[in-house]
Amino acid sequence: MIGKSRIVMTSLLGAVLATVGLVYLINMEQLQRKTMEWLMVLKPNTMLTNLWQHPSLPMTAYVYIFNWTNSEEVNNPLVKPRFEEIGPYTFTESIQKLNVTWNPENSTVSYLRKSRFTFVPELSKGNLSDVMVTPNTLTVGITHKAQRWNPMLRSLMLIALNMYGNDATFERTAAEWLFDGFDTPLIKMSSILPSQLLPQMHFPYERIGYGYPRNHSTEVYGHHNIYTGADDFSKIGQIARWRYDDVAASFPHCKLKGSIGEFHRIPLRKGEPISYFLPDICRELQVDYAGTTIFEGMEAYVYKGSRRNMANGTENPDNSCYCQDSCQEVPSGVLNVSSCWYDVPVFASYPHFYNADPSYVDAVDGLKPDRERHEMVIILEPRTGMLLDIKATVMISLLVEPRPESAFRNARRNFLPLVWADYRVNISSDLLFYLKLLPISTIVGKICGILVVILGLTLMFYYPRKILMQRHFMRQIDITSLENRIQATTAASPELKNYGAEGSPLLVGLQYVAASVEAECAS
Repeated sequence: MIGKSRIVMTSLLGAVLATVGLVYLINMEQLQRKTMEWLMVLKPNTMLTNLWQHPSLPMTAYVYIFNWTNSEEVNNPLVKPRFEEIGPYTFTESIQKLNVTWNPENSTVSYLRKSRFTFVPELSKGNLSDVMVTPNTLTVGITHKAQRWNPMLRSLMLIALNMYGNDATFERTAAEWLFDGFDTPLIKMSSILPSQLLPQMHFPYERIGYGYPRNHSTEVYGHHNIYTGADDFSKIGQIARWRYDDVAASFPHCKLKGSIGEFHRIPLRKGEPISYFLPDICRELQVDYAGTTIFEGMEAYVYKGSRRNMANGTENPDNSCYCQDSCQEVPSGVLNVSSCWYDVPVFASYPHFYNADPSYVDAVDGLKPDRERHEMVIILEPRTGMLLDIKATVMISLLVEPRPESAFRNARRNFLPLVWADYRVNISSDLLFYLKLLPISTIVGKICGILVVILGLTLMFYYPRKILMQRHFMRQIDITSLENRIQATTAASPELKNYGAEGSPLLVGLQYVAASVEAECAS
């Protein structure tokens, strides 16, 4: 006999396994997401954190500089400025995170970002020694800031400009404009004067340049403080403080927002934009959802820079916080980032004013907006938010206005293109291999869950089914034994042959019993 305790324990174990398997199958997606969140939270000495601190993704920057080919006509309002795009000058960028400090009290981590740019001549079109003519950003910046100065200080500024250079253009090499930088007599003069005497004329660096001093320095990108996701996973990788502040530069009502780039809120949702915090423009930039695609055999979400992302605050209320004087100060298509460029009137846009108001392109010659070249495209894996491919494009232009003290005194108000960059990042093969394991792990998880349910049901009904089968077998044995006895009795009593000879043995047996009773009654 099978012990009752064994039957109970086996059936109970089967019920537990079947229940666990069924619950797992129903909640598998949520359980996997929770597990992924637990693994992705930034914390010291984990594999993911090590990858985050020392990123291995190959990053390439293609930089184009605009050469002003008819700058001699700068003060002729009847002649459009004409620019020629020179480049690309190609660089690889490697990023380091220095002085990493964990802040468990508010679930953040702080670090300094340092970039190293390496020139790649074989991927470039041109040399860093190429000489080009560009607008004098120094003069434009000073005269722009001088509008808020008192008359005496403005007079001193004008004397300094006349003595140390008030030309409309600079003629420098690509290397100087990008990362080497260059000095000017005006900068040298300001460095001699005490900063307390003329603080408005004090320059932040001893050299100027579009990329100076970004190379081998933490100066420009500054101190970052981001959320680790430990207390709220939806905030992982989001900017918390930058340069020790939680508001955007010169926009005290604009809270810092956006991802630094390595992490996004997961799972990604179709139709919702993603946002990045870009230190180069000191603010958040949204990128809109544009559909799905198949990337290396995997489903991926595509995001593209749209007209809405660069619209002014009137057309896009999300950008209204960053309005300077009025949200209608300029037509849509450019973002005022002058506060990020030391109050020089600099504006960010897509290259060649792609997706901007047509007036920008019409005002200058040489610009040809092209969706294939100038559109920003980002491809992400939806479950992890991991970057698969990116083509990030941004252009910087300078607003020049006719001012009596400026070298552009007779020029018309215009946005002159300076430089644009095309950043390309592709996922590495090893990370792509791990991502491709995710669908396989989902299938394996479903199979395992189904097997657990089947095993549980098997154990739960094993002994009850075995007992039922044994009882059925014993019943068959009893019936067969009865039939054999009846057949033996019939053979021993010839008089029973007249009773139901064609009937069943059981009927014959019953007939035999009835005949016996009648015989006894007759006697």
